[in-house]
Amino acid sequence: MTWQTHDSAHVAAPLKTISNAAPELQTQIEHLIDLPILCLRSQNPAHGSTLSIAYTPTERILELFALDAYIKAYIGHTVVRDMEFFVQTIAAECARVLKVPVECVGRIRYNGLSMGQNIRVCAGS
Repeated sequence: MTWQTHDSAHVAAPLKTISNAAPELQTQIEHLIDLPILCLRSQNPAHGSTLSIAYTPTERILELFALDAYIKAYIGHTVVRDMEFFVQTIAAECARVLKVPVECVGRIRYNGLSMGQNIRVCAGS
């Protein structure tokens, strides 16, 4: 298994990929992530918010422990602040490192609002 490290344009934590052990097999991967509170002031997104990252890998697959650290690196970020931009950023960076189309869906709940959002972003297509 070969690891590759891919620097992020937005956070210090890199994305890492591993080699796909069976690239000849049609495989679909969906990472299901429970989002941490990213904005320390508003305490958003609220508990129960999730992000999914889905793709059909060719040569590379996202490495799970690095992906977890990468998402947590956005806590308190001063530029990638709103949830729409956050989901767009994650989709674009994952598509860049995987070199395949990626679909991210943020299912976001908000503190202080009686609503949530589903944010769907397709990148690299």
